[in-house]
Amino acid sequence: MKEHITIFDIEVLNQDPASICSIGIVELVDKKIVSTYYSLIKPRNLSFDAGRYKIHKIRPQTLYKEKNFKQVWNEIKHYFEDTIVVSHDIQGDMMNLRATLKQEHIPYPHLYMSCTNVLAHLIYPHIQKYNIKELSNMIGYSFKAHQAMGDALACAHVLVAMMKQQDVDTLQQMHQHFHLDFGEMKENYYRNIISPESAHQLLDMVAREDALLYHQDVCFTGKLSMPKEVLAQKAKEVSALPMHSVSTQTNYLVIGDEGYKYVRFGRKNKKVMKALKLMRQGQDLHIIREMEFLKLLEAKK
Repeated sequence: MKEHITIFDIEVLNQDPASICSIGIVELVDKKIVSTYYSLIKPRNLSFDAGRYKIHKIRPQTLYKEKNFKQVWNEIKHYFEDTIVVSHDIQGDMMNLRATLKQEHIPYPHLYMSCTNVLAHLIYPHIQKYNIKELSNMIGYSFKAHQAMGDALACAHVLVAMMKQQDVDTLQQMHQHFHLDFGEMKENYYRNIISPESAHQLLDMVAREDALLYHQDVCFTGKLSMPKEVLAQKAKEVSALPMHSVSTQTNYLVIGDEGYKYVRFGRKNKKVMKALKLMRQGQDLHIIREMEFLKLLEAKK
């Protein structure tokens, strides 16, 4: 059976997560490019952001006559249905896509997710830089960075090169080799793939694919009943991935039961503030008590 993969990259116009202003798509079938798509997009929020402009060089005034997201989605939605979707920052790109789908009242498509950044951390554990430009240079592919179509094509070439290096026919086989769970999206449901920063933990971790916390990024804060190192080890025993800080890949922020209300609902804990901000942006992140976390360690999928 042929494996269909959609590789995409987006640019956002400003700090609004739903301000997608361009998208590039590459369709792979059995490691070969069979189609591409590119479009500028006119987001609802057309405010100018100097920092973003330095990256992608797209100004709001150039988007006035472009198609809006709903019009573009009608042209590309088949790329995102019942397939494996890949980008070099799948967590960030999907957060933006989810925010835009929510803004436009469009149901989530059903898809699985992988990430060339995560895979590169597993395949090349000793290199210094993992950005798409450096990885492309490493395989001898040249392109202009920070243009959605160019970045998507580079991501496709990097993915194919990694699959060939690992001598696998499908991306599913590569995930199975590393005991790496795909992320998944479907209507009213979203689960991230692991973060690139935690990928190295898979190289010496016993796989517990039946555990509810399998490949879930976990961070700890507040007054805990036992040292963080002990809780981190318990997390690793069920193939969860303990992290030192809250990020766009965090799935659970665990707060110690002592003083929980003050930490959770106060305004002084930086990890909680970061988590709440990410949750408002649509991240699938849960803030739970330490007692709840200890129960989840025993839970199965």
